[in-house]
Amino acid sequence: MSFDVKLGFVPSIRSRAGISDWCAELRTRCIDALGAMEGLELVYPTAAPDGETLDAAKGHTTTGAVANLDEGEVVAEYFRREGVDGVILCSLNFGDERSCSKIAEELGVPVLVVATKEPPAVENASLARLSDSYCGNLSITSGLYRRNIPFYYAGLFFPEDEEFVEEVDIFARACSAVKALIGARIGQVGVRPGTFETVAYDEVAMINQFQQNVIPINISDLSVRFEALADDDPEVVARVKEIRDSVAEVTVEEDYLINAAKFELALAEFWNQNKLSAMAVQCWPAARSLFGISVCSSYGRMTEQGMLTSCETDVLGALAMLVQYAAARGEVIPHFIDWTIQHRENENWLLAWHCGNAPASLAADPAKTALRSRPNMTGEIPAQEEDPSAGLYQFQIKPGPVTFCRLAEYNNEWKMLIATGEIIPSEEDLAGTWAWVEVSDHAYLYRTLVEEGFIHHANMIHGDQVDVLLEVCLFLGIEPVVVE
Repeated sequence: MSFDVKLGFVPSIRSRAGISDWCAELRTRCIDALGAMEGLELVYPTAAPDGETLDAAKGHTTTGAVANLDEGEVVAEYFRREGVDGVILCSLNFGDERSCSKIAEELGVPVLVVATKEPPAVENASLARLSDSYCGNLSITSGLYRRNIPFYYAGLFFPEDEEFVEEVDIFARACSAVKALIGARIGQVGVRPGTFETVAYDEVAMINQFQQNVIPINISDLSVRFEALADDDPEVVARVKEIRDSVAEVTVEEDYLINAAKFELALAEFWNQNKLSAMAVQCWPAARSLFGISVCSSYGRMTEQGMLTSCETDVLGALAMLVQYAAARGEVIPHFIDWTIQHRENENWLLAWHCGNAPASLAADPAKTALRSRPNMTGEIPAQEEDPSAGLYQFQIKPGPVTFCRLAEYNNEWKMLIATGEIIPSEEDLAGTWAWVEVSDHAYLYRTLVEEGFIHHANMIHGDQVDVLLEVCLFLGIEPVVVE
């Protein structure tokens, strides 16, 4: 899955006689700054060879900037042909609000608005304004506002300003998340646990809001592929080795490793055949009876490979995993967690935990990672064959700042929890995959979860994603619920 984005850059000018030297220089500087950014492909209009002929196929305007409605329509068509994921509207001088609005209106993709700073003043100028972007930018944004087009205003910059690149990077990551969510295919393997009304979801609401498709399969159908794989199948043998090598200590029998390998290969086949973006999979009680194992660590391994997998058939949990993974452009892996308990002594600490489903790359100490059975989380009991409780990773998650994310939908209205914290290293030895996370105000965070209808599942990713997720919410019509 690629999270690179293609952005359309609109150098907007107001001009009666070509393009001024200042605007031409600023256009080039902006293109150079944007073109140097990683993970971003830039598309922009260029000047017609004859200085007159507009060409939507080649992106030609008269000057390489956009100065009127005709040029706006040409650039909108050019960007559509190029498949841009977002648009940057940049006023080089006063700009032209009608063409900017037309481009945004025609494309329906996320919009970033940037105004440029004034160049040095000319001597003896009564108003000393050469650019006038400060003033004209308000016309552009009012045009967008009038048309109910969501946009994010980045600020007033020169393209060499560090803040300019930072804002564009945040925008590009938001575009990556929006692109990943719209039209996503979400696999649902099995049904939710009988007592878990909490993970119920409205498939129609997903279609209406994000044009998504849920691809279901009975978990018993998955077992058909599982049973078809021989123990000595080369794929099974290779996967067994991968599982064994994923941790420092293995205290389960060989039959678990073989069954886990077959289960992962069956899941991967379902993923690949249906071109999935994320999936939610049933774990208990069906997995134990069908496959003879616990499948927690397999979910961590699938997620590690970019096949994002949420537990307990939590489809909205899988969506939140996809948001965070795409916002990180695949550079950081999310982790599906439970809000578990408040620390008994530190009132602003909470336990972010699950049975043993975190990707092994998130371990605080690779030398202290283990693959174990649920009754044997200390590793002291001899391993047993045909143990349906075998298959849980055990390790502490590495320290650092983290962002929590959870999507919820009630009555066709979507909301997203965005919260931050810091994983605090601990000398404890707890079961499963876990971390103590310090938040600024646990009482407020927990009250927010309760009063906003968020459930006991969430996603956690290392790093601060607040700014990116806020833009995602803006562009997708999701209400952000922020706790920092």
